[in-house]
Amino acid sequence: MKYLLSLSLLFSFNLFSDDHDSQESEWNVAEYYVSVFKEGKDMDDMMRWATKWNSWANETDDLKDYRSAMLVPYYHSGEQPHDFVWVGISPNPEAHYKGNDHWFNNGTKLLAELNKILEQGNQTTYTWQRVVSETPSGQASYAVYSDCKLGEGVTADDFYEAYVAYAKAAKDMGDVAGRKMIFPQSGVPSSWNYDFVQLVSTETIADYGKNWTNFWSNATAESMPELKALSDLGGSCENERTYGIVPVRN
Repeated sequence: MKYLLSLSLLFSFNLFSDDHDSQESEWNVAEYYVSVFKEGKDMDDMMRWATKWNSWANETDDLKDYRSAMLVPYYHSGEQPHDFVWVGISPNPEAHYKGNDHWFNNGTKLLAELNKILEQGNQTTYTWQRVVSETPSGQASYAVYSDCKLGEGVTADDFYEAYVAYAKAAKDMGDVAGRKMIFPQSGVPSSWNYDFVQLVSTETIADYGKNWTNFWSNATAESMPELKALSDLGGSCENERTYGIVPVRN
């Protein structure tokens, strides 16, 4: 199983770009399924099921714009034990719910097979996602999530505009990270008390480390006005957790 997972992580996933509407699109939607294996089951079982599911999805146009991957925990607190998170992305709600409708009405057999692999009743969340920047290729195999609060009197649009300016300036200084602001809508835990989730991604796990050397270690408020402008908006992010990305459907 470890060998299979290592091979999967060599491939990147088009998780953070949205090329289904127009190149100017900055929004998409996504669903996240927190997943735990039943006793005796592991990623080998899930990969076999995912291959079967992907073949099934290819038989309909209802899922032609749906992209999916499994996020495998790397650094995390362990407060919510899980084996992976299934993430599925669509360019807009219409496309997404069209796929949901097809799954609900035609996926009974596959769901029964999945329920033999995974425990039931774990968190599932539907979100809006706003693209701030992309990796050079638009692909990613490493993802870092954080829970964030906006500064007092600052709107999500205020932060987004400053974040985009920062990301553009960062790119000119050698930054290779992709970024998103994620706004959970349905399936949000009652204890979650934040304004958005920040996502930072890189094409490879190694690139995340290189970015510290090539960009983050050199970025200061004095040398980068865009960083100062972003920092001046206040707010904070915490609960950082990281994942490797196993592609399922590109």
